[in-house]
Amino acid sequence: MDAAAASRVQGLLQAAGDALRRRQDIVRAVQWGFVALYLFLLLAPLLRPLAPAHGALFARIAGWAEALFWGFWWPAVILGMMLFGQFWCGVLCPDGAVTEFASRHGRGLKIPPWMRRAALPLVLFALIVLYEHLSGARHSHGGTLLVLGTVSLAALLTGLLYGRGKRVWCRYLCPTASIFSMLARCAVLHFKVDRQAWDAAPRPLPGAVDCPLLLDVRRLRSNEKCSMCGRCSGHRDAVRLALRAPGHELATLGDDEVRVWEAAGILFVLIGLFYGAMHWQGSVWHGWLSGLVTGVPAGLLAILGAAGALGGSIALLLLGAARGRGLPACKLAYALIPLGGAGLMLGAMEHSFAILQREGVALGAAQLYGLRAAVLALAAAWSGAIGLRLCAAGGLARVPCLAAVLALAGAYLLAPVALG
Repeated sequence: MDAAAASRVQGLLQAAGDALRRRQDIVRAVQWGFVALYLFLLLAPLLRPLAPAHGALFARIAGWAEALFWGFWWPAVILGMMLFGQFWCGVLCPDGAVTEFASRHGRGLKIPPWMRRAALPLVLFALIVLYEHLSGARHSHGGTLLVLGTVSLAALLTGLLYGRGKRVWCRYLCPTASIFSMLARCAVLHFKVDRQAWDAAPRPLPGAVDCPLLLDVRRLRSNEKCSMCGRCSGHRDAVRLALRAPGHELATLGDDEVRVWEAAGILFVLIGLFYGAMHWQGSVWHGWLSGLVTGVPAGLLAILGAAGALGGSIALLLLGAARGRGLPACKLAYALIPLGGAGLMLGAMEHSFAILQREGVALGAAQLYGLRAAVLALAAAWSGAIGLRLCAAGGLARVPCLAAVLALAGAYLLAPVALG
């Protein structure tokens, strides 16, 4: 891209970011439209016993809810996070709109210390994933209502209790935010802050940024927590929506930005737990364990066994690449986020395939394996490129790093297919 084209693109992006800031009235209208659609799909099927003559209609609505929530929304949001950042969270998410509205009219309590524990959302998400896949919640409207409804109710209650017009839920408790914050670091879009322009802004200075996630915008360097709501765009002529290379944030990660618990979350939750949860029913683990225990314990052990085996194997390869040093190995784990996100998206799309099959669309394992191969080739190249940059910068061994990427891609490609 030449300089003139780059300038035009940057101008369009800056205009888009500024439009988000100026037209928060439109953003709120869109958010409440999504709230209405979400509540309709979630709650309308509950009216079925009250109107038995319209049972077929309510059953169809329940089918639409499953298709939209799990067949379309989940894979689309995962891909959107990896490419464009957390625009879903800041502009469209129903739970975000509800918790912020409740916080404007709630008690405004101080955020308690236990809520600030960084790993808490990841732990909550892991528990939800285990329940969802062991109970088959995605395959019934009651299960969907229990999972999504509980999360939405928790978001509402958090808003009523804590903060003043802020999204305390989104910042500290939202389970999906723990995964979204990882994936968003791959994105090509971010709100870039020019610290020098910020500090040199002429007086009179504008008021403070109304950041719903309570971020220190002046020191914002990462897409990790930014919900891309646009409310800071243009502030002090120092904040703008900008383009960057895919995975740039991961490839330039500083030692002070590496967290051991987050690296473990990448390996054993984003990669291991999701892999085990999505493919446990057709796995060797489950077949062997079924001969020893039955029901939920067999499934739970199969998921945890697969998570430990896959995450642990990749961790050993990364330790080899880091020559036994913990911090560099943890940093290399971040390079696997694009590939882990691709595996997560493919697992979600597999459920989409199953929904289409039920509707009579002829799909089989061959199509799914073809899709897997295409997506994983791109994602492996992406993770491999980031890993090689980190190896070059830190003097790490390239072969074990690439072996980790290829081993993970192979595990996703050859995972059991569960269509039909």
